Amino acid sequence: MITSFMAANDLHAIHVIHQEGVTRIRARGLCGAEDTAGPGVYQVPDWAFDGRPKYGEIPVCAKCAGIVAKMKVPPR
Repeated sequence: MITSFMAANDLHAIHVIHQEGVTRIRARGLCGAEDTAGPGVYQVPDWAFDGRPKYGEIPVCAKCAGIVAKMKVPPR
């Protein structure tokens, strides 16, 4: 499972979450995209970021998908 959020109508893999006050959070994606994560933070299956352009009907950030793919390759 990968923690993700929606920003600019794309699904992004989360790199870090910042708390803003008691009820608001900001999320930063692996690609550098940042937003308030207003709709929420989601757990999606790993295959959502395997290079497919969409997760169901939701567009997936190509940069985040590329970074997730690189993280899965074992170092040499």
